[in-house]
Amino acid sequence: MYAKSFIALDGHGRLTGARTAQRYPYDRYTCHLCGSALRYHPEYNTERPWFEHRSDMMTDNGDQHCPYVRPEPEEACLTRQLKYYVPHARPLVYQYDWHCSGCDSHYHGEHYCLRCRTGEFSRMLSERKSGRQR
Repeated sequence: MYAKSFIALDGHGRLTGARTAQRYPYDRYTCHLCGSALRYHPEYNTERPWFEHRSDMMTDNGDQHCPYVRPEPEEACLTRQLKYYVPHARPLVYQYDWHCSGCDSHYHGEHYCLRCRTGEFSRMLSERKSGRQR
């Protein structure tokens, strides 16, 4: 089970949203972060389309570092607890301001630096300022 994504790269490499994909579908979609193949769930009856990583077509980078594939441990624990009450619950991907010490860049979004292609050197800016480690 992977986190739902609502944006992806379409067959031409352009960033597209799940609702746009409902109107203008492509034959393949890839993750905008790790490049892994995604499965599109159009959800025509609920009007809430989404993308999901395909476990059979995962890139090495996606398998090791993508925040949609490997949510934070605390998040995974909360999802398991929630699934007790809501069996089909999916994990959320939280977005924060980050600093990557690997390339000394700042970014906003998921815990994943697009330059380093990993989140392993990134810390939340609020944690970095207060001296706490994640």
